[in-house]
Amino acid sequence: MRRAIANVIGLIAVAASAQQGWVPLSRTIDGPYTALMRPYKSDPTLHSAVRPYAREDLSLLALKDTLLPAGQWAWLQACTDPTNKWSGGPLVDASLGASFGEKDLLKYRIGGGAWSDVSLSDRWTLHLDAMVWTESLPDYLDSLAVLQYVTPGEGYANGTGGVTHFDWNGYADYKAGKYLRFTLGRGKNFFGEGLRSLFLSDNAYSYPYLRITTTAWRIKYVNLFTAMSDIRGTAGRWNQFDLKFASMHYLSWNALKRLNIGIFESIIWQDNDPNYRRGFDVNYLNPVLFYRPVEYSTGSPDNALLGFAINLRVGKRALIYSQLMFDEFLLSNVRAGDGWYGNKQGLQLGLVAHDAFKTPGLMLRTEFNYVRPFMYTHSDTRQNYAHFNQPLAHPYGSNFWEVLVQGDYRHNDWYFNDVLSFSLAGQDTSAAANSSFGNNIFLAENARILRDDLRSQNFGFYLGDPSTVTVLHNELRLSRIIEPRSGIMLEAALTTRVRSPEAGDGQVTNFFRIGIVTHFRDRHPFQDVRYALPE
Repeated sequence: MRRAIANVIGLIAVAASAQQGWVPLSRTIDGPYTALMRPYKSDPTLHSAVRPYAREDLSLLALKDTLLPAGQWAWLQACTDPTNKWSGGPLVDASLGASFGEKDLLKYRIGGGAWSDVSLSDRWTLHLDAMVWTESLPDYLDSLAVLQYVTPGEGYANGTGGVTHFDWNGYADYKAGKYLRFTLGRGKNFFGEGLRSLFLSDNAYSYPYLRITTTAWRIKYVNLFTAMSDIRGTAGRWNQFDLKFASMHYLSWNALKRLNIGIFESIIWQDNDPNYRRGFDVNYLNPVLFYRPVEYSTGSPDNALLGFAINLRVGKRALIYSQLMFDEFLLSNVRAGDGWYGNKQGLQLGLVAHDAFKTPGLMLRTEFNYVRPFMYTHSDTRQNYAHFNQPLAHPYGSNFWEVLVQGDYRHNDWYFNDVLSFSLAGQDTSAAANSSFGNNIFLAENARILRDDLRSQNFGFYLGDPSTVTVLHNELRLSRIIEPRSGIMLEAALTTRVRSPEAGDGQVTNFFRIGIVTHFRDRHPFQDVRYALPE
């Protein structure tokens, strides 16, 4: 019966001449492709730091059709085949767990939805996916949902105790010739080689965007124009969200066989100035690096950021990667080490090895992230580097350092993943709730503590101020893949987390869960509440 259904679906879904559209932004799904993206071995036009990946780019990879295991059900495998003009499938979450030591022991997550791709021609592709969830969260995530009104990366948290939330993504993608691709949609983007990104990650909620992707020679260049939301003080009323815009560029250049260089820039501005609605500033439609000259020429107070990446291939399957992010920079104050609040920089260093120790399917990663106080903040809080009450880069925002280790092993339809993170960060105290020490990106940077002469303090801001908190967090997953293109799997997972603040009580989380899980988009359990959102 299953074979008959698969044959019928295969007859209905006529194959298109080329695979178009984008691979879901999920490391569970795109991880095997990342492992093979070695420009010096495969093709110099491949850029693993720019996600999601275009399906057409993946056609350049050797063995691309055998990277993902076969699904458990033939009819579902036939439905999700991207070579069909129509492909799609269900999205299902149904898990039950226990968070030991908490008031409410039992936890659950129930969600459902679907996705669909339609190839209208060799140039046009349409996509739509949507999911809705209801769940009870472990205490550390429930605290975040209560104080910040969101579930990480998955939407507004409605209700208390058990929360309901939803997300949807979609796009219309047009391939305009050999070099250009235009994508108008709603979703997420990711720039960087790391598990985290200090440029742009998928930590925050989905947002509307226009993406122009240019691929030529050894260069991939992305223009990204987005509309984002400041939802503070709105109680979830969508028509009251404050609108802000972002315009971003990312240039990835495979300069040598083993050397990749990246340049990132972004500028954010709010829609509603006090006297008029500003809308999208056409000055920032400029498709050429850099924005700073445009900003200065218009006398703009907007929030501009600039970043650089250097990524070096070593051996057969290893990559040393880095990111350096600047919000503001004054070399004399950096050298002085006097804690000037304007020293707003971030640094990432990492090493990832695929097929580590000559073991096929084994990926090992170690990564260090360091972000200074006041990074991603602005004098106008509506122009901070955030969307929907969540940081657009690292989930911890600013004023922290983090060391993480990741192991990822795939064998046939079995999948093992473990991420261990240790971080040290600054935490606000009740005595300084209205003053900024640089760890709350939703406070204005000029809301610093006052000196005796009632002027804002400019110096003496160091990582970990005003009170230090450390977090040891481990996420362990063991999965059996049901449908690899949708990321549906049977999964058992264990969260172990120890939070140790300098002042106050600590928190220990031991959360075990098991069930059917969908990783069509990445989840973001590494979160910490270190401040309350100002209204």
